[in-house]
Amino acid sequence: MNENLADKMKRKLSAKSITAIVLFGAIILTFVFMGAPGKLGMGVGSAAQVNNTLISIADFQNEENRVAEYYKNIFGSQMDFSSQRQLLRQQAIENLVRMELVSQAAQKAGILATDQEVADFIMKDVPFFQQNGQFQREFYKSYLENSRTSAGNFEQKIRKDISNIRTRHLFEIANRTSAAELGKMQELRGGKINVSFVKIDEEALIKAMTKEKAEAAIKALDEALAKGDEAAVNAQLKEMKAGWEETGLVEIGADQFPKITSRVATESIFELTKAQPLLKRIVRDGNQKYVLKLKDTKMEAGKALEPNVLEMTQKRRGDGMFEAWVNQFRKNSHVTMNKQIMEM
Repeated sequence: MNENLADKMKRKLSAKSITAIVLFGAIILTFVFMGAPGKLGMGVGSAAQVNNTLISIADFQNEENRVAEYYKNIFGSQMDFSSQRQLLRQQAIENLVRMELVSQAAQKAGILATDQEVADFIMKDVPFFQQNGQFQREFYKSYLENSRTSAGNFEQKIRKDISNIRTRHLFEIANRTSAAELGKMQELRGGKINVSFVKIDEEALIKAMTKEKAEAAIKALDEALAKGDEAAVNAQLKEMKAGWEETGLVEIGADQFPKITSRVATESIFELTKAQPLLKRIVRDGNQKYVLKLKDTKMEAGKALEPNVLEMTQKRRGDGMFEAWVNQFRKNSHVTMNKQIMEM
């Protein structure tokens, strides 16, 4: 799997600098879409609620634009945005909800960004606010006016981004491989795993069942997985007319698993164990939902570790634990999404 720009630069840059890159991209997108008319009426209210925090329609529109631009850069004119509008909105709202969950979980864990870090970011790390290397307050004010946001709201977003990136980085640090583990990895290099999975397209499920029944079915499936009740899981999948597939034996450390196109699902595979083969949660990636189970393992003669295998394995393990941590927080949180904005 190819690394994205942030992954490639992460080894060289501090978390603060990475945040600058991410937010600078968001700032540029705000101006790119500034002339675009709003797609939603102001009477709709907030886009979602995560515990006591509301996600605004403006943030939702900006994220929808960002997701659309991302897919446009990948697929160009091949993607019909008019027919995929609901899918884009589903992805946008899920992104925002997840970001807010990470922020709240980080705050609860005491992983915070200081006022000085926020001020340093604004004054030193965003080229868009600078001229000849010096911070220009009028540039900053102009951005706030054009993006129709306040300094307080913008600075709060920066604070959340810094703490979110810091949290993920802490999970990566905590999962650095020791010399003993490295030796074990060498022994297991010939290991292969076969993963059983169910891929559920929520949009197709809604068309087949109705929205209310589809949501109830997904909730029941999530509850059965949390209990580790495989019989109940299979009964619920049968009701949803969703069947198990297998990846076939894939080498441990492989970049991709056949038929599983979601990076989030691929990372979650590394949480599976022989002692607990069935993952006790649904893996959510926008409109796609996955159920995962370790089917089989096989050992062959060990092979030498490639130079990047250790780094990639550590990252996957850290990402897997990070995703599990966020999903556990989500289970204990109150999350509601405005269904009306998905249908407009």
